[in-house]
Amino acid sequence: MSRVPVAILGASGLVSQRMQQRLATHPWFELVAVAGQSQGTNLADIEWHLDELRPEVLDSSEIKILDINDGNLAEELKNRSVIAVFSALPSEPALRIEANLVNAGLHVFSNASAYRMHPEVSLVVADVNPEALHAPSGQALHACATNCTLIPILHPLSVLSQHYTVTKVVARSEQALSGAGWKLLHNRELKLQAIDQEIPGEAEKIVEEIERILDLNAEWDVQTKRVDERDGHIVHVEVHVENAPTYDMVASLLQSKEQPHALPSQSIPGMESIQSELRREDHLWNGQSMTPLDPSMDLKAGMTTTVQLTSVENGVVSFTGLSHNTIRGAAGGVVLLAELAYMKNYFEQ
Repeated sequence: MSRVPVAILGASGLVSQRMQQRLATHPWFELVAVAGQSQGTNLADIEWHLDELRPEVLDSSEIKILDINDGNLAEELKNRSVIAVFSALPSEPALRIEANLVNAGLHVFSNASAYRMHPEVSLVVADVNPEALHAPSGQALHACATNCTLIPILHPLSVLSQHYTVTKVVARSEQALSGAGWKLLHNRELKLQAIDQEIPGEAEKIVEEIERILDLNAEWDVQTKRVDERDGHIVHVEVHVENAPTYDMVASLLQSKEQPHALPSQSIPGMESIQSELRREDHLWNGQSMTPLDPSMDLKAGMTTTVQLTSVENGVVSFTGLSHNTIRGAAGGVVLLAELAYMKNYFEQ
C-alpha cells in the first residue's frame, strides 16, 4: 500500500527529532516535509541531538526546511501532497500555526499543550481513551497527546478508576532532563539551576489533563521536580479509593488485559506490572523487540509503561510508574495517535 505523506513542525528539538526517527521508515506514513526556523537548510544538515544515529534515509534526504512562519505554509504542504502534520512546536507558535493548518484541511497531531483543553480538540492517549478521538463535522482532525508526565500515572490510574471510586491522588515526580529539551542536557549551568526544582505549571497540567481524560473528580496533591537523568520520567503515586481492595486484587487488575490494536507503534502490553525494583537502566526501553536497540526500526521500543505496585493498605494503592518521556510521553504517543486515526479511516487520499 502507498504511505500517507506527512510533515513535521519543528526540526531541531528532541521531540521533533524523535518524530523524524519514528517516521523515517514508518510502514504507514512517509515524511515528505519539515517546517522550522532554519528555512532552506537541508534536513540532513540540521544538528542531530539524539543518542542514536540519524536514520540513513534521513541522512540522504533531500528535504529542505520550510519556513514555519510562512503564511502560505498550508499551501506549501499541500503542494507536497501532505495529508497529516505532526507538531513538535512550543505552545505559543502552536496556538497560531496548528489552527491555520487545520482550517486549511490538514489533520494535525500535536505534542504541544496549546489546545489540550480546547473542547473541540481531542485529548487522547490511544490505548486509554481511543473513543475520544473525533473531528467536528466536516473539519480536519485536530488531536493532542498529553503532557509527558501523565503517562506513568495515567495507565495504572485508568485501570483503578474503572473498578473503584478514586477520592484522592498524591503524586511526586522525578522528571528527566530531556523533558525540558536538548539545551538542558548540554548546558551545565542550566542543568544545575533546574535539578531538584519544582517545574512551574507542570502539576496543574497533570491534574487538568487527567481529569479531562478519565472524568475524575478527586482531591489532588501533585509535586514535580527535575532530576539529573537524561531520559525517563518516574512518578511515585498514592491512589486513595473507596471499598478498600487487597494487594492481590489490585495486582490482578494491573496485569494487562487490553485488546491490541493492529498499530505499528503499540507495544503489547502497553503497561507492564513488575515485581522487581523499577529502574531506568532496566525498564526505560520496555517494549523493545529488537537487539541491538534501534528506535527507527523498532517502533515499540520505549512504548511500554512500567509499573511497580509497592503496597495496598487501608484503601491506599501505592505504585511507582516509569515511561520514556520523549518516546511514549511525546513523539511515540503522537505517532501512535495518528496511527489510531489512520485505523479509524480519518485519512482519505
